[in-house]
Amino acid sequence: MSETTAQGCKNLAVTNIANGIFTRGVLMDIPRLKGKAWLDAGEGVTVADLEAWETKAGFKVGPGDAVVLNTGRWLRRAEEGTWQGGYPGFHASTVPWFKARDVAVVGTDGGLDVYPSGVPNSGAPVHTLVLTALGMPILDVMDLTEVSEAAAERKRWTFLLTAAPIRVPNGTGSAINAIATF
Repeated sequence: MSETTAQGCKNLAVTNIANGIFTRGVLMDIPRLKGKAWLDAGEGVTVADLEAWETKAGFKVGPGDAVVLNTGRWLRRAEEGTWQGGYPGFHASTVPWFKARDVAVVGTDGGLDVYPSGVPNSGAPVHTLVLTALGMPILDVMDLTEVSEAAAERKRWTFLLTAAPIRVPNGTGSAINAIATF
């Protein structure tokens, strides 16, 4: 369990990944799965969506992978502005799937959770559980537009993902430049 004090985060701090992330990234391009440019406000990505994308894209998420969700956020924002009344993201039911697959890192082009989450008294259950129960780093608000286009062009949805945080002692977060190498 994580403990945050006036001195910062005692465990699960960003310095746990101070030497960086170097692993297989898997792009979950759910708008492409559903035949649209972006997901709708409040649209939750479920285990069924993740597994349907695995089948369509021809890979299987496994131990040590970084699962990266494209919701189409930046395309949507450029064409229509920000979402109103919620935003898309992972549904809380995906957390046991991440654990069962032994996923190491999870990220998205927006916030991690679908909002509203549908879980009473919890604004961000995926975010909370991934960090505190699974101890996984989260990569939020990534621009996955070019990665999605590059993956579609290659018909390849896996890549080398590298990233390193700023080493903030006991910090709970950091700016990061994640790089996908095909």
